[in-house]
Amino acid sequence: MSSTFRERRRFDVGRVFELTFGAIGANGLPLLLIAFLFVGIPQAALAWGQSTMLGRTGTDTFLGLAALVWLGGLFLSMVCSVLMQGVVTHTVVADLQGRKTSLGESLGVALRSFWVLLGIGIVSGLAMMLGLILLVVPGILIFLIWMVAGPVAIAERTGVGRALSRSRILTRDHRWWLLLIAVIYFAVSWVLGLIAGMVSVALGGFDPDSTLNVASLIIGPAVQALSTLIWGAMVAAAYVELRSVKEGGGKESVAAIFD
Repeated sequence: MSSTFRERRRFDVGRVFELTFGAIGANGLPLLLIAFLFVGIPQAALAWGQSTMLGRTGTDTFLGLAALVWLGGLFLSMVCSVLMQGVVTHTVVADLQGRKTSLGESLGVALRSFWVLLGIGIVSGLAMMLGLILLVVPGILIFLIWMVAGPVAIAERTGVGRALSRSRILTRDHRWWLLLIAVIYFAVSWVLGLIAGMVSVALGGFDPDSTLNVASLIIGPAVQALSTLIWGAMVAAAYVELRSVKEGGGKESVAAIFD
C-alpha cells in the first residue's frame, strides 16, 4: 500500500472532483450513452406525455396514448435511474482502481444489484421525506449519512441494511464536506438548467409551443442526463475518497473490491 495514501487522513473535496471528472473523461462515450438511454429517453417521454395531456390537444385516443407514454416514461425513469446508479458506480470505481470495464460488465453488475439499490432508494427516500417534513434538517442529515450507500452496495456486494450502516460509518466526521459537495453540485446543475432554458428560448423564440418542444424533448432531457451522470460519478468518487481517508488506502486498497 502506498505510504502517500497511508499518511493522508484529511478529506479532500478537490480530489473528489478530480476523480469524478477524470473517471468521466476516461469513460466518456459509454457513460454518456448509458446516460442518454437511461435518463434522457425516459425524461423525454415524460415531458412529451405531460405537455400533451396538459395541453389537451388532439383526440381522446391521442390523449390516451400520451397518458400511456407518460406512465411508461415514469416507470422507465424509476427503473433506469437505479440501473444508471449501478452502471456509473461500477464504471467509475473500476476506473479509479486502474482498470477498464466494459459497458456490458457494468450493466450486469447493476442488474445483479438492482433490488438492493431499489431498497436503499426506497428506505432512504422515505426517511429523508419524513425528515424534511418534520424539520428539514433531519432530512438533510439522513441524505448525508446514507449518501454513499449505493456505491457500498455495488462495490462491496452488501445488502440494504449493511450498505446503509456502512455508509453511516464512512461518512461520519466528514458530512460537512459532503454537504459542500452536494451544494456545489446543485448550484452547477441550476446553472446548467438556466443555460438550457436560455438556449431553448434562443432556438424557439418566444413561441410557447416551439420552446416547449426544444426544451422539453431535447435540451431538458440532455441536461438531466448529464447532471445525473455527474452526480453518480461524484458519489462514487466520494465513496473512494472516504475509504482512502477512513481506511488509509488509495487505488491500491480499492483494487481488491471486485476480486
